[in-house]
Amino acid sequence: MKRISLLVYILCLGLFSRAQTYNNEWIDYNKTYYKFKVGSTGLYRISKASLTSIGLGATPAEHFQLWRNGKQIPLFTTEETGPISVSGYIEFWGEKNDGKPDLQLYKDPTYQLSDKFSFQTDTAAFFLTVNPASANLRLVNTVNNVAGNLLLPEPYFMHTESMYFRDYINPGYFIDAGEYVHSSSYDRGENWVGNDIYPGKSFIKKHPVYLYNSGPEASFRINISGNAINQRRYTVKINSDSVWGNQLDYLNFEKASVNNIPLALLNSDSAKIEISNISPDDYDRMVVSQYELVYPRIFNFDGASNFEFVLPANPAGNYLQISNFNNGGVAPVLMDYTNGKRYVGDISTPGLIKFALEPSAVERKLLLVSESPSNIKSAAGFTTRNFINYTAAANQGDYLIITHRTLNVITGGSNPIQDYKNYRSSVAGGGFKANIYDIDELVDQFAFGIKKHPSSIRNFLRWSRVTFSTQPKFVFLIGHGVVYDQYRYYESNPDIEKLNLVPTFGVPASDILLSAELGGQIPITPIGRLSVIMQMATVTV
Repeated sequence: MKRISLLVYILCLGLFSRAQTYNNEWIDYNKTYYKFKVGSTGLYRISKASLTSIGLGATPAEHFQLWRNGKQIPLFTTEETGPISVSGYIEFWGEKNDGKPDLQLYKDPTYQLSDKFSFQTDTAAFFLTVNPASANLRLVNTVNNVAGNLLLPEPYFMHTESMYFRDYINPGYFIDAGEYVHSSSYDRGENWVGNDIYPGKSFIKKHPVYLYNSGPEASFRINISGNAINQRRYTVKINSDSVWGNQLDYLNFEKASVNNIPLALLNSDSAKIEISNISPDDYDRMVVSQYELVYPRIFNFDGASNFEFVLPANPAGNYLQISNFNNGGVAPVLMDYTNGKRYVGDISTPGLIKFALEPSAVERKLLLVSESPSNIKSAAGFTTRNFINYTAAANQGDYLIITHRTLNVITGGSNPIQDYKNYRSSVAGGGFKANIYDIDELVDQFAFGIKKHPSSIRNFLRWSRVTFSTQPKFVFLIGHGVVYDQYRYYESNPDIEKLNLVPTFGVPASDILLSAELGGQIPITPIGRLSVIMQMATVTV
């Protein structure tokens, strides 16, 4: 019986491995892409002038397609068909980079306590392209028929009031061997967290509450981890009333959910969240990655200029009257991402924004945005990307040299990296089919353009092992690397890019984990590194 169970496990594991993705599935190698970066979340526009500057001024509006992190982004274009007018634009909601692409780095995906913030950078890469062959995702202007509405205003929606911490990157699980020893694998408790909470101390924060008193009961979710090898208990209070408490010993973590919280606890204009550490050890520590309070909220948007919310399916449609939204005196726009619709708000009644939404068979994600010029950001800094198709025989190899373009230059009459490739291709060097791969190309293809993300190398190696006609035998990294937390903390320092040429994996650094499968600890392809940087000489004339 045990043998049968083991066989089933092995077969399932094999099927799971084959079903895994490599982050390059979105790329069409026959297309040209125009990469630009977004460092803060907001409403973005690509102007006609910007399109003209990259040679796309005459492109029919219906052919534009936009990608972020391997997913297509719905667009609004001022012209539905034909070239965009001189005063026209492409409009979209641009989100900064988050921690979702980091999930595949963890030894166990359940270890990720929050995906709100990235380990690498806040900067997301977007890729604009032209796709005339099929329908592209759009937000289509839809009539906001407030005058013909017969529905009563929706009294509430379920709102998530949240706190996502980013005080520091917690290195997570450790062994105390006189000093804390951490695994290079992304481990339990390794996440952006709040400052340590010590015994007898609490984290306290007040959140505004716009409660609908007759709605469903509230719920609370928390992701928390021990940060010292001690016993402890933690408690959660809302407005001084205890709603949850549990034992959380040593370096264990918990993702807890509490339902059926009486609305009477929120029957005020604020919710004071208090998270306390109860431990007999004076030197204990625990950390929180995130918490979320879900409650029925009236349609008061607290002076926001952008506001996301969700409505359940409704075959009759919805009528909304929204107050306290900062529209800047301009009719705002409600984006229905689920159904691909765009409604211009009715602002004829002072202090209210009204929407008559068409029926929806499914729950829909909605985003209200101000169209005030002060709320609109411009997409700029386009670079042309014609991706290298590594399935072509000429681009494959069994000795893979991964380096940075600043090192792949001619010095003293020769190119050392090219010379090394030639040596490895010779009989004396082993007679390999050696090839050179640029790390920036791998970042864009296998890590969604997230700068120096370790998935760029690991996914490329995983992909090459199942795609190349000859299995890679060796991987050689040429270029210095920096552990991800230091790269993140010193991201604004211009010298960090000169030091972090080819990324490594985890903290402490481990190149062999770049060669492992997802969740694995064993390198599949032998890998090594020459840790070098480009020295810039100063010449006095």
